[in-house]
Amino acid sequence: MPGAIIPACSIGAGGYDGFTDRGALARAVTADLQAVAPDGHLAMFPSDGPPPPPPRAAQGSAQSAPPPAPMEQAGMIAPGIAFVRFNGFYGQPETLKAFTAFLDANAGAKALIIDARTHRGGGLDEMDVLFPRIFARAQPVMVMDTRASVAEANGPLPYRTLVKVGAPAELARSEHRVTPASPQSPWAKAKIYYLTSGRTGSAAEHLASVLKNTKRGTLIGEVTGGAGHYGGEVALPGGYGAFIPFGRSYFPGGDGWEGTGVTPDVQVAPAKALVEALTREGIAPAQAEAISAAHMPAGSMERRKPRKP
Repeated sequence: MPGAIIPACSIGAGGYDGFTDRGALARAVTADLQAVAPDGHLAMFPSDGPPPPPPRAAQGSAQSAPPPAPMEQAGMIAPGIAFVRFNGFYGQPETLKAFTAFLDANAGAKALIIDARTHRGGGLDEMDVLFPRIFARAQPVMVMDTRASVAEANGPLPYRTLVKVGAPAELARSEHRVTPASPQSPWAKAKIYYLTSGRTGSAAEHLASVLKNTKRGTLIGEVTGGAGHYGGEVALPGGYGAFIPFGRSYFPGGDGWEGTGVTPDVQVAPAKALVEALTREGIAPAQAEAISAAHMPAGSMERRKPRKP
């Protein structure tokens, strides 16, 4: 194909013959796939490695290492200011229960800070706990277009807040819709801050796009990773698997974030994002720095980079 990028390795040329480590081979193949078809989700991985997120994580990214705890450091970090970090939205019952308890226990806080600086992706369940509380009116907040052939083979995406709507024949289109809690939650009047980094990806960008485009939250940090094509895992011969994108998310009337990311409202270094949110809520700079140091993510906040040939 004219203008096509030639992968660094090829099976026919024996380019993968020297690999003895399964993880290294999977990373090399992934890099070559990305050279031909850049995509924030497309990846190959050893299927006998660490287990991937649960199946409901339809937007999750393939992992090459065990993920950290999905939810961390949830609590009040200053008077009237609640904080929670998510490393992934995996829809695990214990996480959903803990998140619900956190929101209910701290309803009435003047501000909620959600730290997504190490958030790698997942599904919609955690958002579906949050949205009825923070929104005051019913509305569609995201459009999700799935290839019709995939939808026909696999059925609809497994979330009760997705409503099927009309679409061209080649697509199965759903709207992610919010139905506010009744009676209205105190969280509907709270300020929302959302902390981002170049590592923030997939479902975390879904939430970032919703908060930014509805103007319901203030995004602080770095442009997100740019993984907007959700998909699922397939088994490959030889003990490998692949994460294959089959759908695209975008804000109603707008565009998606694949390859571009979501630009925060306030751009600062990710390590300073919590300080920025706290000082905006009236916390003295020295105290904000101390709180930030005590709530610094342990995981990487660096944007994923493809392997260099």
